[in-house]
Amino acid sequence: DLNEYEIFKFSDPYTNQLEEFTCTDFKHVSEVHRLVCDFNRAPDTNTAFHMEDFFGRDVFKPGKEFTKAEKLSHLEKYWWPFHDGIIESIFKLDEEAHEVILLVDYHNTSGDHPLGDTGKYMPSIVISNLGKGIDGEDENALVSLPNKHLKFFHKRIEEKLGVKVEMNTIYKGGYNTIWTKQLRENLDINAKLYAVQIEYNLDYVFNPISRKTDFLALKKMQNAFNDSLIELYEILWADECNMCIQ
Repeated sequence: DLNEYEIFKFSDPYTNQLEEFTCTDFKHVSEVHRLVCDFNRAPDTNTAFHMEDFFGRDVFKPGKEFTKAEKLSHLEKYWWPFHDGIIESIFKLDEEAHEVILLVDYHNTSGDHPLGDTGKYMPSIVISNLGKGIDGEDENALVSLPNKHLKFFHKRIEEKLGVKVEMNTIYKGGYNTIWTKQLRENLDINAKLYAVQIEYNLDYVFNPISRKTDFLALKKMQNAFNDSLIELYEILWADECNMCIQ
């Protein structure tokens, strides 16, 4: 079982503090810890529930794991309402005649552990759109955000923060990015729906030695994300309007 600090590190800390994100029409924040139910995983009783933390430590004491019935209850109580709320927001924006809708999936992870089976550690910031296109096919049909727009977003964040930003390295987009791409294909809406994932290194705002939070750094980083998202949305909107005119 994990102690309080280990549970904190596994919670995507501060991603519920979104005051700087003034560009958004809607903000959807998990009401429960990801150890109760992970909203960035598929909604089944295996995938959405963690048995170990980043270091392979057991989450639960022996015999205290969630039962299948409890897992199904958590999915019904937390996972589905969260995602249904996002779909409701998409329909509301479409009804308001927005030409473009951009969903931003926002996470962090600390740099004190290798990520998955890659053996690599978390860089400063990674933005993702499900990876590059496949040779011989329309790359924009395979990604959640056109590659040229991901590169534009990448450049803007680097200019504003002065740190290296990576694209589709280690993280290429999680379940919610894939899910949004599926919504784009299946929802009956007029707007063009896009998604981008932002993952930043928690150590930028939380010192693992002093265990103190640098709220100034958090605010500066989130302001840079916000301003870059505004510019990204504007170029998506302009491109869509040009397509309509042509």
